[in-house]
Amino acid sequence: MLEARAVSLRQPAYLERVSAALPEGALSVILGPNGAGKSTLLHLLGGAIRPLSGAIWLDQQPLPALSAAQLAQHRALVEQQPARPAGMAVATLLTIGVAGSNPGARQQAIDYTCIHDLLQRDCATLSGGELARVHLARALHQLLASPAAARYLLLDEPTAALDIGAANLQLSSLRQIARQHGIGVIAVLHDVNLAVQHADHVLLLKNGTAMACGSAEQVLQLPMLQALYESPLRELRDASGCRAFIATQA
Repeated sequence: MLEARAVSLRQPAYLERVSAALPEGALSVILGPNGAGKSTLLHLLGGAIRPLSGAIWLDQQPLPALSAAQLAQHRALVEQQPARPAGMAVATLLTIGVAGSNPGARQQAIDYTCIHDLLQRDCATLSGGELARVHLARALHQLLASPAAARYLLLDEPTAALDIGAANLQLSSLRQIARQHGIGVIAVLHDVNLAVQHADHVLLLKNGTAMACGSAEQVLQLPMLQALYESPLRELRDASGCRAFIATQA
């Protein structure tokens, strides 16, 4: 389990006593309006920054108790705007952060992200969508090669550079990876309907505080989402029971 225990922060964004327990083997989504502190919380969960008060716990240990090498075996973070190292081949980038050699894990990461035709490309020549897939493959390789029991993949807006079909496919694949490999996938999203379709677990953030944290079915309800975004919404359902939310005029 990866837990935020009453974490507070003032910079780079405001967070006030946010608590959340995010399970392994599931896709957890962090939702909230712009400026809610979603990306900041993700970086706290990954150990990139430390809280002013409170603590992050991973596998029953406070995060600061883990060395950098240990932390790399437990979590991998993909930024919203990942690095584009000029002169570095994609195949080389895939090895960063990976302890030892694990060809099977490397191949799985390549297969999941469909980057077979990008391996010899210079990272500087990749499109935004290609670069996002490459960094996702790098993070997956890092975790799939790890012997750690508790592993977390942290993603900051992983669908931002993707079209609607590719975004849907990626979230579906991430949920499959979480379940198949027991990895906790935590993604910051802006698209509520992607969360409705794919999330197992949802954390709602507003003005730096946690409004709700629990199963997607419990949390993603019309009154809660209208309060979160301070906007009138309408819930739609098709004949099979699939749900979607659209904004309406007041």
